Amino acid sequence: MTRYFFHIDGQNPYCDDLGEDLPDDQAAWWAAMRLARDVEDHLRPGQSWHLEVRDGNGPVYLVAITTQRRR
Repeated sequence: MTRYFFHIDGQNPYCDDLGEDLPDDQAAWWAAMRLARDVEDHLRPGQSWHLEVRDGNGPVYLVAITTQRRR
C-alpha cells in the first residue's frame, strides 16, 4: 500500500500530515472526489479551492475548483 496525503488550499487551508494508506492512484483519486463533495457545500461565489494529492514521490493529482458570480 502507498500512503497518500490530501492537502487543501483555499478559504480553510489544511495540510495533511497523517495521510491515508491506499492500494493505488485510482483509489486515491476516488478518495479525493469524496473529499471534494464534502467541501463543495462550503464554497461561495468568488472563492477557489485546490486539493493536491501527493504520495512519497510527489504530486499525483490536482483538483481545482473556482467559482464566479456571472450576474
